[in-house]
Amino acid sequence: MLNKPKSFFNWGRNVKIYPNYIKPKNMMELKKAVTKKSFIISGNQRSFGDVALNDKSIVSMRNFNKIIHFNIKKGIIELQSGILLQEVLPIIIEKGWIFPVTPGTKFVSIGGMVANNIHGKNTKKNQIKYYVKKIKLLTLNKKIVSCTLRNNKKIFDLTVGGFGLTGIILSVTIQLKKISSFYLKQNIEEFNTYNEFFIRAKKINNFQYSVSWVDRFTDSKISGLWFFSNHININKSYTGFKAFNEKKIGIIWYLILTLIVNFNFFSRLFNYFYKTYKKLFYKKIIQYDEYFYPQDYFINWNKAYGKKGMFQIQFLVPEKKLKHILSQIHFFFMDEDVFSSFIILKKINENGKYLNFSGTGYSVSLDFTINSKFHLLKNFLNKMVKENKLKVNFAKDFISNESIALNYKEFKKFKSEINVINKKKIINSSFSKRINI
Repeated sequence: MLNKPKSFFNWGRNVKIYPNYIKPKNMMELKKAVTKKSFIISGNQRSFGDVALNDKSIVSMRNFNKIIHFNIKKGIIELQSGILLQEVLPIIIEKGWIFPVTPGTKFVSIGGMVANNIHGKNTKKNQIKYYVKKIKLLTLNKKIVSCTLRNNKKIFDLTVGGFGLTGIILSVTIQLKKISSFYLKQNIEEFNTYNEFFIRAKKINNFQYSVSWVDRFTDSKISGLWFFSNHININKSYTGFKAFNEKKIGIIWYLILTLIVNFNFFSRLFNYFYKTYKKLFYKKIIQYDEYFYPQDYFINWNKAYGKKGMFQIQFLVPEKKLKHILSQIHFFFMDEDVFSSFIILKKINENGKYLNFSGTGYSVSLDFTINSKFHLLKNFLNKMVKENKLKVNFAKDFISNESIALNYKEFKKFKSEINVINKKKIINSSFSKRINI
């Protein structure tokens, strides 16, 4: 059950620690494991940041990976928290159901999805919280508590988006979404100015899903592609759904990705070819896997960022401030010779409690290789976020501090209510320590 690895990394490979790594096989072993003085629960360790890291003890839920109950007629499923989205999808899709909201990778645990209140490409109700019907939680006093929107509501609200600090999520009951097939009809529209970007964005109400990929932006120009899609009813074989099933990166693609994420010239060159390819070989009908999980084509693409790893920042910008914020970033990039190899913008209009990533505007996601410019970049981004009072997606965070968390009006309330449940801060993470929860 217990072993001490030589080293332990998060998905961003930006933190290297030496914790006790505990992988309980049953409830008895789990209860024994959580008597430790300091620990955090983990799923599949796919977080870009450090929300699931603790340098003393990490308790893995991966052995708790069963489907407890699946009402095929109603689409209500109860899952143990350690099961991966990848393990559930083939089963539910074959029966005509999908997860109503999903992150950009299917190699995440269900417990992790709930603990981080994940969002995806939905144009409406774009948080997992809307679809969670019940959570079974093991508390620090070894009691199992059932939480819903009616019973133990405060614990429910704290747990969904609570970063695993309220207790150990044992199982989650979710309302699935009915579909006629696992295919989608996709529209891809190019934009080359800010005006075109905002015009395209107005179309999202006609679609169930949307996301924009940006190949370049300056203080006066932005270019890229908007991807819109809806589910369709199409008679095609189910077997093709597993196209992206656990393929490791080969040496050729490893070298290509290494060039893309480390050198601006190759990043721009790749963006040019990618954009051209999408326009020339535009596919209107695509499968679910291809639209939602393109980054899963290689399951270990994170290694391309090198020994120091990478980090991603995602923050929410009001529409009126978007051009101004991107201009600030552009000039910093120009002055300091910095770039982001992967830029994603999504339109968001969501309500949320505590530290949930919510609000109205555009989420901006930027990926960076960690190199000699890291501290300079970190200081700039934190200053920009703080001065403009922007919200950061803490589920992906690696660089924020307490002053950034204070941009959330309910941060102090969240902190005090977490401390009632977790009085001695026995459950803690590198993230919770960093922002002083």
